[in-house]
Amino acid sequence: MTDHSKHDPKHAPTPAPVEMTMYDREAAGRLIVGMAVGDIPKPTTTAEALQLLKDHGITLSNFAESGKEIRVVSRDDALYVVLPPANLMRQRIEEYSKYPGPYPLPDEYALQVRRDPNALDALDMFYFRVGDYSFGQCR
Repeated sequence: MTDHSKHDPKHAPTPAPVEMTMYDREAAGRLIVGMAVGDIPKPTTTAEALQLLKDHGITLSNFAESGKEIRVVSRDDALYVVLPPANLMRQRIEEYSKYPGPYPLPDEYALQVRRDPNALDALDMFYFRVGDYSFGQCR
């Protein structure tokens, strides 16, 4: 018997979500500012973007398998509301619904965002960060 589902795009396996790791947030910020003000040319291909990110201490795991491309756009050109990947959101909701402690914020955010360590549980903080990031991008 032939398994047709493996050839059906509706049943195609979902690739693992792309995870970004920034080893140097200052360098990452300098990259973004440099591109925004025109000191660093915006990459025009995904290969150029990947190299630029790598040069500034940013890695993307699972990117090659994702089938995605990287587009660097300016808010001067368009307004985007960028939605996170649905599967990643489902995974995180499930994970943080069961998380026993506070949301695992990076230290630099913990000092700025959460003055009271008991203010938000892990799931609430997850929603806060998604909203802060997503809507912070569309101005």
